[in-house]
Amino acid sequence: MSEENVELVRRTIDLFNAREIDRALDGFPDDFEMDWSNSIGPLKGIYRGRQEVLKLWNSFLDAWETVEWDPEEIIEVDETRVVVVNHVRMRGRGSGLDVDATGVQLWTITSGEAERVKLYQSKAEALEAAVLSE
Repeated sequence: MSEENVELVRRTIDLFNAREIDRALDGFPDDFEMDWSNSIGPLKGIYRGRQEVLKLWNSFLDAWETVEWDPEEIIEVDETRVVVVNHVRMRGRGSGLDVDATGVQLWTITSGEAERVKLYQSKAEALEAAVLSE
């Protein structure tokens, strides 16, 4: 597995957990795409451009007192794509609502830059999508 790709994923997640979203997206291209069209929550949609993604994540974090994003498994699909299985724990700001969930993302990384991250509801879905897009 490309150590650079794994390091990019881990660094992004670490900075997200530290609520340093601007730094988490440093080095992402201006045309970066975050595809959350498979989401079952209010973030459903496709977000294009670094600024749109930055605005979305800052807005998201405003609603949560705590967010812990823990990558449980990182699977190399090929030299440019990795599947990341995540365990996410959050506590709502004001409501105190606790959320404990698993999500999966297919990251496309080219020349050391994340071009696209797409959310899936299961590891099987993400792996199937990766194979179909080859």
